[in-house]
Amino acid sequence: MRLKTRRRIRSLQEGLKLLWEDDETRIRRKYRGQLGRDPDLDHPTTLNEKILWLNLRQRDPRRVSCSDKVSVRDYVRARVGEKYLVPLLGVFTDPEDIDLEALPDRFIIKAAHGSGWNLIVSDRHSLDWERAKRTLGDWLARSYHAHKREWHYRHVPRRLVIEELLQDAHGGIPDDYKIWCLRESGRETQFIQVDMDRFTDHKRNYYDTEWNRLPFHKADAPPSPVDPPRPGNLGEMLHVARELSAGFRLVRVDLYSLPDRVYFGEMTFTPDAGMARLVPEEWDRKLGQLVELPPGP
Repeated sequence: MRLKTRRRIRSLQEGLKLLWEDDETRIRRKYRGQLGRDPDLDHPTTLNEKILWLNLRQRDPRRVSCSDKVSVRDYVRARVGEKYLVPLLGVFTDPEDIDLEALPDRFIIKAAHGSGWNLIVSDRHSLDWERAKRTLGDWLARSYHAHKREWHYRHVPRRLVIEELLQDAHGGIPDDYKIWCLRESGRETQFIQVDMDRFTDHKRNYYDTEWNRLPFHKADAPPSPVDPPRPGNLGEMLHVARELSAGFRLVRVDLYSLPDRVYFGEMTFTPDAGMARLVPEEWDRKLGQLVELPPGP
């Protein structure tokens, strides 16, 4: 089946999915399936509920531009400077327009309108390009919003972003630090999510800003018994996250740490789509207390 035909079929399927259920109905149904109860969206108290409330009730257009992997570059450049941006190799709306021979041996292709749709290319010469183009075309045909109704992704233009592939001192993917920024009564609280061995034996730990381990974990991402060393540039990462999160009540700022550089990854306004099962469960409520919601509509 030709790529453009596949894309049209996929787009039709996504459109029918959006017509079948409105956003709130689908969110409530998915939440019940994952957490076994209904979310309280009228009087939200937990972190998950507040993520969902902001998603459904406060549709801030800044969340759209900051979720777009193309336009967010202008936001980062204005707030903290060009030096935190991964070098850009191109932006495309059709994989057929990508000149593979013009790219370096190592690069990464990301879908600008979603999260986690990444094609890591560590050796261009061994890449099955025809297969890769089918994957890229599928991303462009899909609505990231349609599955769990993360509103801001619905309005991001469907594009492919190609960046240089960062690598650490050992030639691997650099450590990824996801800094949660929560605001309550003008006070900001930050904590750090560290994902390790994401592509092999995924573990996830949480730390406060002094690098003390926090006593909770996500049910489907067990913690590592070994604490990674505190990054030497932690202070810089916290500063960058604070600058980028200014004006938002809840956002996670993802950064890459290299020995001599910090690079921006993305901004996430609905981490885990607001459906993370935390263990112990009481931490969902404790963290929710750190987020102050604006007056309802």
